[in-house]
Amino acid sequence: MSKTPHSISTTEDSENLSRPNLNKPKHDRRYSYLMMIAHLCDDLNQGALVAVIPFLVLHNGYSYAEVTALLLASNAASAIIQPLFGWLGDKKPRPWLMAAGIFLAGVGMAGVGVLPNYPLIMASAMLSGIGVAMFHPEGGRLGNLTAGEQKGKGMSIFAVGGKLGFTFGPLVATAAITLWGLPGTLIFIIPSTLCAAILLSQNKALLSYSNPDKQSSDESLYQDNWVGFGFVMGAISCRSIMYYAFLSFIPLFLVYNLGQEEAFASSVISLFALVCAVGTIASGWAGQLLGAKKLIIVSYACVAIEVVIFAFNGSLIVALILIAFLALTCDISYPSAVAMGQSFVPHHLGMASGLSFGVMVCIGGLMTPVFGLIGDYFGLQVVMLCVTAIALLGIIITLFIPKNRPMG
Repeated sequence: MSKTPHSISTTEDSENLSRPNLNKPKHDRRYSYLMMIAHLCDDLNQGALVAVIPFLVLHNGYSYAEVTALLLASNAASAIIQPLFGWLGDKKPRPWLMAAGIFLAGVGMAGVGVLPNYPLIMASAMLSGIGVAMFHPEGGRLGNLTAGEQKGKGMSIFAVGGKLGFTFGPLVATAAITLWGLPGTLIFIIPSTLCAAILLSQNKALLSYSNPDKQSSDESLYQDNWVGFGFVMGAISCRSIMYYAFLSFIPLFLVYNLGQEEAFASSVISLFALVCAVGTIASGWAGQLLGAKKLIIVSYACVAIEVVIFAFNGSLIVALILIAFLALTCDISYPSAVAMGQSFVPHHLGMASGLSFGVMVCIGGLMTPVFGLIGDYFGLQVVMLCVTAIALLGIIITLFIPKNRPMG
């Protein structure tokens, strides 16, 4: 069979890469859902750390600065080291890194509640962050490869696992500590160990998806386009900034601008997180309908309009409706954008996953204090207008994403 190089439009359907491949392992949807469950077990630990912080203050007497430093150390360790594990996975497929990462993330999270002094607790939090970092690049790469030709759907399934992990992590941590005190964090060893064991049992099958010898020879027709990938990362980083701004400032806006109680305002974030998960699930379908690039533009335009209305709205009912729409439109393009970014660097899927799920996500956390300063000086309405500006910047960056992926 002759193979002719052909252009693939990332704007229209970057996830539908039609490549004849007689040696490629047959797509099995079960492995896509295995990656989703593994992502859930991994991010369960990352989400739980936030919920443990108040209990460390209450039971151990640590200061706010000390406990927030734990969160910073864990996230920083995770974000900085993720591209390194991605690079290692691109050099030689290592599916077992996912199992090792999930196990370490669970052990580190368990140690936060039982270790006797602050330096050890800090080290345990960092160990959990490193475990999270070990999982994401290899998990994202295999989430792409096990999806077959439906890359957008595959990354959507993979990403929703992370959303559910972040959502249920605080609930599990709070329930366990309420029942057993701080030693309740030991419960995180159970899902991490079970999931790691399952992943190890499937290591050979997962390796067959990522073994270069099993890939089609026409894979060599495609060159990595880091410039195109960089524009996609720019668009993803804008989404990260918006997402963290919503998590931080929507509750404050409900309290100070709409006069709601703090407990109610905090609970609204659970609504936001659940609708975000719905948006993540819908991303694959929406990406196929519009194409990844158009989906980013449409979703960011909707966010920009919704935020302006939200900033000047005085009705709680309207605010809650807008919060649901903001969650949906903020997250619906994310998995398809990740898949599009991966399509630009097919020889470095691990590195692309590490950057997409690690470093770019942390940009949102780094920008949140800047918005906080703006809020202190100019008010929360101005903060919301700044988020609108970020959405418009994301649209501009997206317009520069190349139409076609270059080939060798």
